Amino acid sequence: MKQVSTIRRHKLPKGLVAVYAVLFLYCGFNIISFLLLFSGSLKGKSELFSSSLWALPQSPVWENYIDAWNIGKIGEYTVNSIYVTGMTILITIVLASMAAYILGRINFKARTFIMSFIMVGMMLPPFVIAIPLFDILGKLSLLNSLNGLIIVYVTKQLPFSIFVLTSFYKGIPYDLEEAAVIDGASPLRTFAQIVMPLTLPAMVAVTINNLLNVWNEFLYALIFLTDKNIYTLPIGLFYLSQAAEYSSSWTILFAGMMISI
Repeated sequence: MKQVSTIRRHKLPKGLVAVYAVLFLYCGFNIISFLLLFSGSLKGKSELFSSSLWALPQSPVWENYIDAWNIGKIGEYTVNSIYVTGMTILITIVLASMAAYILGRINFKARTFIMSFIMVGMMLPPFVIAIPLFDILGKLSLLNSLNGLIIVYVTKQLPFSIFVLTSFYKGIPYDLEEAAVIDGASPLRTFAQIVMPLTLPAMVAVTINNLLNVWNEFLYALIFLTDKNIYTLPIGLFYLSQAAEYSSSWTILFAGMMISI
């Protein structure tokens, strides 16, 4: 007897096929844009205007990246962005983890009110609180300061981070904490060595979200920073693009954008 193996073929719903098609086109558009940007960053100034948009560089001009790093001050802006982003992520994760642990594991009367207050903070548009923040930073002498910008970013990212981590802390069984208490672990040790490591997937997701938001943030950095030496990358690229319109140094701008990406 011959054994005939049957393979079940599952067809995707038509709506899901349409979603995949749109995502495929969007992904292709971004990849093509990235390749065109990279190609333009390796062309000379004259070649950029004389050749086709789709033409590959005849001889790669890697000096564009050196000029962007030094002349365009992308190096300084990159260091500033790394400092601001790194400190914001570190402070946000520490504060959000401790706050989420209390809100997710301990029952007290004001917990619902605090969670509602945090959700209100998530819904506030950035431009609504720009003027009050400007006034507060001015009174604290933190305007035109990377540390002042870090405080603003931490405040901006905390509500979402606390909300996500609180949901994960609520799903952790209480038996683990009870076992730790029986073994003589203090509340701080229980939090740091037992409960907190279990939320690693949530912390990674929150970290990625904070990284993208802070690294690309433009509005607050534009308002609160006026010294060219402490610009972050988005502000530095903005002024570099304005300079490129008058000096036609588009290749340096493209190289700076590639470094930022």
